[in-house]
Amino acid sequence: MIIRVDKCSTFGIKKALTKSTQYLPKLLINKQLIPKINIGEAFQYLGKYFSFNMPDEHHKSELISLVEELMADIDSKPIHPKNKILLYTVDIFCQDYPGILQFLAYRKRGSPKTLIPKSTVNYIRKWLDIPISGTLSIVFLTRNKFGLSICPPSVKFIQCQTVLRKALKTSPNEAINDLWKATSNSKYIQYDVYNSTKRVLKDFCSGQEGKLHTQLTCQGSFFINITKFSLSQLTKIWSACQSNLPKNIFNFTVRYINNSLPTRQKLARWGLSPTSDCSRCLAPETPLHVVAGCQSYLERFTWRHDSVLNFLAISLQTVSGSHLYVDLPGYKSPSIITGDNYRPDFLLSTSTGTLYIVELTVGFESNLQKNVERKQSKYKELIREQNEHFNSVKFVNLSISSLGVFSKECCTLIEMLNDFGFQKQHQNYCIRRMTTIAIRTTYYIFCCRNKEWMNPELLTV
Repeated sequence: MIIRVDKCSTFGIKKALTKSTQYLPKLLINKQLIPKINIGEAFQYLGKYFSFNMPDEHHKSELISLVEELMADIDSKPIHPKNKILLYTVDIFCQDYPGILQFLAYRKRGSPKTLIPKSTVNYIRKWLDIPISGTLSIVFLTRNKFGLSICPPSVKFIQCQTVLRKALKTSPNEAINDLWKATSNSKYIQYDVYNSTKRVLKDFCSGQEGKLHTQLTCQGSFFINITKFSLSQLTKIWSACQSNLPKNIFNFTVRYINNSLPTRQKLARWGLSPTSDCSRCLAPETPLHVVAGCQSYLERFTWRHDSVLNFLAISLQTVSGSHLYVDLPGYKSPSIITGDNYRPDFLLSTSTGTLYIVELTVGFESNLQKNVERKQSKYKELIREQNEHFNSVKFVNLSISSLGVFSKECCTLIEMLNDFGFQKQHQNYCIRRMTTIAIRTTYYIFCCRNKEWMNPELLTV
């Protein structure tokens, strides 16, 4: 066997009296001196660093360099933010990064805050256009809670600790079990409460939800309203629609939920605008005011409402044996049946003598439930009157938020589509299109704030 001296190194520790010290051994092979590891320096073996004092500086440095390199590489790619986040999850959490964290967990040194480079968060902010003042609590939530399912590195560190502690506890080797018991009174006992890595992620998301509920007023208000009053079975469809949006509109939805859109109120707080008032009505220019509240923008809100209504009308034209009445140009007016006292958005009478009254509302998220209650009260008498002329009358209270989130009452829409024989796939298609139209029209309204309105045609994406 040929041993190459240039591929070897020696590391020596000896005991002087009662104390161990590092020294420089002299070991020869074929009259050649093997290179020595100098006092205080480290050597690398199987990808890990070892030295006399066993500090973590080398591992931390390697960790930070590795993450910085990967994040810079992802950032340089001209791809959609959702794909950058996907690469962030795959590249960082599925390569050497977890191995380094696992080793640091084994070493029982450091903490997530000192081991994780802050640049990872800065890159996420950059990709999503979230300013430094904006919280990331929303994007850390799962997709069924209108988040982006981003797992921060600190959570991965805790998961590595959990895996290690569980391996010690459940090992078939009694000596390893004794090691777990011997360390159960240390500061790392906090990781023994977790049974799995999924539990770690679940508790983290619960903490973010708690933060939104108790600490963040504006973001918390949005989160509470959409989780409390939205139709949960359509949340996945909303997330799918969001992920298919172009980069600029995708980031708009994230900042909308995050309450970090550059309205005049925000710009004034950031010192970038001399006033926080709307140029049309002099009220504070908040996101609610721009996309659903300004009285000077009513024609814009009507354009968004009619764009959604127009798609629904086109979709239901195919129902055989039915008569369609829509409060839009080119359709028969609903007042033919209801008279001039009421003017619902949409009427559809079937051959079986059933009348569907559809009332569409597109408003701000905080008004989802209020709009439902208001329309129920408004059309209660109309429903009673029409019951005298039809076998049955069904009221479809279609309350959608400015960002395309469907209220719980929209389950009546699903029931109506089922009555018409729409397959599940067709129903989901209709929901996706209505959601996309709502998001895109809201984005256009926001981009045209403080500008003249050019009366565009109804959106038909």
